[in-house]
Amino acid sequence: MKPTKFLCIASLLLLVVTNSCSQKNNGQKISVIGVYVASTPCSNGTKPLPGIPSNADCEFISWKLTLYGDTAAKAPSSYQLHYTYGMSQPGTPGFIGGGTTVDMEGNVAITRDTNSGTDRIIYRLTDTKTNKIISFLKLNDHLLHLLDSDDKLMIGNAGWSYTLNGIDSH
Repeated sequence: MKPTKFLCIASLLLLVVTNSCSQKNNGQKISVIGVYVASTPCSNGTKPLPGIPSNADCEFISWKLTLYGDTAAKAPSSYQLHYTYGMSQPGTPGFIGGGTTVDMEGNVAITRDTNSGTDRIIYRLTDTKTNKIISFLKLNDHLLHLLDSDDKLMIGNAGWSYTLNGIDSH
């Protein structure tokens, strides 16, 4: 192949790859607007939220939630949720046998709840495969708190919390 033809094909391929990797939505740039992590208890109240079987041996859940959206408005429109659940491996922060890992992704709907006497912002994450919905209360830009199926705060204890903490995504 001649160098000129090779250079043209390589340039065209680079252009196609670059354009396919940049996400656009109605002319707005979509990018990571928040990454949140936590380790929470695995209770009868949390198991059904992400679809963990009720009979699963589960002591805790390790969450990593990435929100994507319009960078200017800082409003999430889609998400990826990676979580692992199982029994804790004594003396380590991990799971016996590595636990069970699940990935979910889908759309984020933002609702404002004014019925409680406050102006609460709730993120409702809908999984594209299962239509499961997980809801989080936005406490601030760095904290999200898991809500139960009735939109009430999940209550932790002295050792565990249901709050996901924002981390630097860069």
